[in-house]
Order: sequence, then C-alpha cells, then structure tokens
Amino acid sequence: MSTWPIFMGLIKRSYSQLWTVSLRMIENLTFKNRALKNQWEMPVIRFARFVKRFVGRDTMNRYTPGLRWHLDFPDAQRLPWLLPGGWVVQGWVVLPEALAEWVGKAEIIAQWNKTFELCHPLTVRRPDVIEALFGAADESHPQVQCGFRFTVPHRLEQFSLFLRLGDMQFPLSQVDIPSGVHLDEAPPPSLKVLEGKQGWLFLDNDTNGSVDQYRGRLRLTAGGVEQWQQYLQGVDQLAETAEAAHAVLVAPSKESVMGPSYHPFAEGGNGPIQQLMALPEARNIVYPQALLTQLGDEAFIRTDSHWSQQGAMVAAKALATALGLDSQAVNAVFAEDEYVQRKIVGDLGNKFTPERHCNVEMLRSFSYMKYRYYDNGLPNFGRLSVLVNDQALMPGVCLLFGSSSSYSMLNYLCRLFQQVVFVHSAGSLDPELAKAVKPAYLVVQTNARFMVQVPEVDQSLLKLIDEKRARLSEDEWIVVAKRKVSVAHDDALINKLNLTPWLV
Repeated sequence: MSTWPIFMGLIKRSYSQLWTVSLRMIENLTFKNRALKNQWEMPVIRFARFVKRFVGRDTMNRYTPGLRWHLDFPDAQRLPWLLPGGWVVQGWVVLPEALAEWVGKAEIIAQWNKTFELCHPLTVRRPDVIEALFGAADESHPQVQCGFRFTVPHRLEQFSLFLRLGDMQFPLSQVDIPSGVHLDEAPPPSLKVLEGKQGWLFLDNDTNGSVDQYRGRLRLTAGGVEQWQQYLQGVDQLAETAEAAHAVLVAPSKESVMGPSYHPFAEGGNGPIQQLMALPEARNIVYPQALLTQLGDEAFIRTDSHWSQQGAMVAAKALATALGLDSQAVNAVFAEDEYVQRKIVGDLGNKFTPERHCNVEMLRSFSYMKYRYYDNGLPNFGRLSVLVNDQALMPGVCLLFGSSSSYSMLNYLCRLFQQVVFVHSAGSLDPELAKAVKPAYLVVQTNARFMVQVPEVDQSLLKLIDEKRARLSEDEWIVVAKRKVSVAHDDALINKLNLTPWLV
C-alpha cells in the first residue's frame, strides 16, 4: 500500500496539531551547557524527565498514529548550544506505524543554500523519547535510534528542516537562530584539521564541508545539480566555439583517495562528486580517483590537503589522454624525471604548534618556474601566467582555468603544450579571454571539495584582477612584486595571444 495518501493527509493537518510535541512548552527554563565535560555530553536524566513530562500520555493518545518529532536545539525558550563547529541542531523523529517500512531509512535535511544541503540519518539513541511516548525506556525498541544531532555554520540566522523518506520530502520547520547571542561566547575555534591514522591530516570545519562530503552527509540539491548541468553545457559550448579539444579535470579530494586507509570516519556514498559523475554532461570530466588510489601513499601529502607532485603527474597524464594526446608519447616525456625527498610542512601541518612535517618526493629535474614568460604574481584568484616551452610535445596553446591543484601540474603541462595560459579561477570561465587566446586545448580544473560552489560560465578575469588588486595588503604587494614576471605591452607573443588587455 502506498504511503503517499497517508503522508499527504498528515501534511494537511496544522503544524499546531501535528508537531506541538515540543519542549517549547517549557517556560522559564534555561539550559547551561558551557561546563560540559564533553562537547556532546548532555544532562540526560534531567532531559528525559522534560521529554516525559511534556510529551505525556495525552500527547501520545492525541497524535497516534501521526508523525511525532521535536527540535531540542535551537529553541527560542532556551540558550542555544554553540560549538566551535557551529550551532547544534538536535532533536528526534518517531514515525507512525503506517510508515514502519521507513524506520532506519529516514533522513533529516537542513537547507540554507540553493546548491547543497545537509542530510543526516537518525543515528542518536533516544530511550528517553521512547519512554515518554510508549511508557518504557525500551533499548530494543525499533525506533530507539530516533535522534539526530549535527551542527550548522555560525553565520546562519535561519535554515529549513525537512524529513526525507526515499524520494519523498516533507517540511518540518523553518528554524531561526536565537538573536542576541554573540559568537564571541562560543568556545575557541578548533583547528581546521582532522587527525587520522599514522599522522595523516585531513580538512575539518572548512567552508566546503569536506568531512560531511566524505561521509555522504552533504549533497547537491536538485537546483545544485541543475546548476552543474548548465555549467558543463557552457564549457562544451565554449570549447565548440573555440574549436578546441577540451576536458574538465576534477582533482579528487584527499579524503576520497587516502580516507579509506587513514581517515577517522567511514566513507559515505552519493556525495556531490558522485552526483556530478552520474550526469550525462559528465562525459568530458576527468576524475582520476582510481589512478591516484593505485599510486598509494605517494598520491597525496601527509600534512597537506593537495596531491603530491607525483599525484599531479598521474592527473596530467589522464588529462592528456582525454585531450587526445598519445599516451606512450606522454609517458616518454616524464620517463626520466628525477625526484628527491624533502621535508615540508603543508597547509594542514602549519595549523599545529609546533608545526607538523612530513617527507615528500619532490621533482628535482624540472621546474615550470623557469618557463614563466609572464606572471602577474597575484595570490590565488585572479592570477594570470603564461608559460612557454619550445621543446614541448605539442605545438599550440593550452588555456587552463584552474585552481590551487593546478600549480603542481604546471611542471608537467608545460612539457606537453608549447604555450600554457593559466588563470586561477577554480574553473570559472571568461569567454572573452578564450575568444582572444584561441586555444587549441581548453582545460578546466577544479577540486572535488569545491563541488558545493558551482563555477561561473561568464566571469570577467579583468574584474577579478581589479578586485584582487584592490584588496591586497602592503605585505601582499611585496610578495607580488617578488614573483611577478613582466613583459612589454607590445610584446610579440603577448600580442599574438591577444592578452594585452589583461596586462594590468
């Protein structure tokens, strides 16, 4: 029997009828949690007493067989629960008997962004709720694991909660973060680093939700999937207009490659990258996760979030194959490369005091830095570089709209393509630049952990450069001056590439 009519009947009932199984009835009570021994520890006995008192027999009789749920935090009647990772969202859901088939499969969805959402299963055991609803704290009850607990970012003022049962999704509540709470009252921010096995470090508490992505608890919304479809279609159209061979290279996250061996959490499924790869528009995506996994521990840097130089080489080879280059010829280019072991800190190791170090195999026999023809020297977004290597495997121009993972690839790409024009944009495209450069190869490179931020198909690099220059500090300008490589505005190659308008 379909559960759809039952649920539609439930939805039509008023919120006050269905979902007043709520501790908002508790007045003049505050919940002090600053002295907790553990950030997740709760005064369980007292809390169970509250649940039993305010759910009560009357509530159970009135709403059976309806859906029963409650949001413990945030709640306007009590102090919010604020952790370094964000606002705590805690509550429970008990399904009616008519929906028993969904027990163990239900998910709580939190949305505040059109592109992505948090999806949390009911994983917290709540015998206090079972006792309040059914008269006995039965640890063997099929719905004893009816609770949820997670965090949402500090910056939020409001978000929406939904209940998802398979393909069906139903609104629960619009949740307001209590006003008058100052973020400086939160515990000190924790390191944006998660320590795994054998000293392997992973991102944590970052804006891309790397841990939630890895665990399959952060996913693209239908709108987010549609945005990616439109973006990939835009890449195809731009390449077709430029008559260029093209590919979209997605750098796998460190978690997806090294996580199964070293990450403290188990890997989930159906995250953003899996959603993306399932699209028909993904035919031109290069996602070398399997190849990097075969490389083993040499694929990534133990104390950094990025792939190693050897990992970058593997990705460059996969990209070259996708662009139509002969794989044997490509392998021959890198066959004589020499590596030397060096100690580095990395962007994760530097979060510790003292800093964490690790030994990494670094390319000794070649450096793309010697082949920079032009470089505006800007940090990250807005950087524009031109590499020239007359001894490269292929003639012509490769236009690369890339990210931080592209830099280590330049050691290999500038030996494959005679001229490489690199734009740090995390995959956002500037059609005017592509039209001017007329590349033989168009490459877009982004990182899997950036999937929650869909790149733009019509970004102005010139505007990006101007905005970046306007924000630079005095110290940053000193760094820019040191690494900048200048050319004359009437330089022959720059004019041939039609790049003069972007030399600012």
